[in-house]
Amino acid sequence: MIDTPFQPDPAVVGEVLRYAQLLVRRGFVSNTLGNIAIRGGLNASDLGRSVYTKHRGLSLEEMTASHVVVTDLGGALVHGTTPPSVGHQMNRRILELRRDINCVMHVHIDHVIGYFSVQQDERFRYVSADAALVLQAPIKVLPANVNIEADVAGIDGFIQSTNCVVMPNHGVTTLGRTASEAFHRMTTLAAEVSRIITAGTVAAAWGRQVTYVSDAETTDMYRTGRTVIYGE
Repeated sequence: MIDTPFQPDPAVVGEVLRYAQLLVRRGFVSNTLGNIAIRGGLNASDLGRSVYTKHRGLSLEEMTASHVVVTDLGGALVHGTTPPSVGHQMNRRILELRRDINCVMHVHIDHVIGYFSVQQDERFRYVSADAALVLQAPIKVLPANVNIEADVAGIDGFIQSTNCVVMPNHGVTTLGRTASEAFHRMTTLAAEVSRIITAGTVAAAWGRQVTYVSDAETTDMYRTGRTVIYGE
């Protein structure tokens, strides 16, 4: 019996390309590092075990459909000849552990990396009353010496309780049920960090204190986010 070659889903390939360009337009891509991983085969026999992503050696900015490769959750290539970069093992592990998640995005945003190179408190507080609605779970800020792209062993302990992971001095990873949701969580974190930097600058200049959203309000927004945004 001859195995039928894997046929990529053009719709999923299109999603990878679309959101790659949206990240690029935001200025979130500086080099070949950073990637998008989208679960495919949700309605097929592989039960969502295929992962579409960019192969190594070029940026999200440069990529075309010919640069989209597909692996299984174990990392074996099922479409394409050039494998993705080492960070793909993090994306695969997240998708394996979080069956509710179908997209993982990882990028290196200049001002976010700059902010977390200074402010590395595990607790992240908000100045806006909308960020928690989009993120729907606390941001996980890892210790500066932890790199879950290189060593995925630590992911298991926290990934069920967050939709956004920050590696200080490295980058940001967001999770979503769809590429749209993962993208909006990325743009939300980037915007919130920018607001905090602005608030801190103004507060220092005027001798004032930054007013943060309360813990109770934040918890309530995490809880009601899906209802407010999606009507669920």
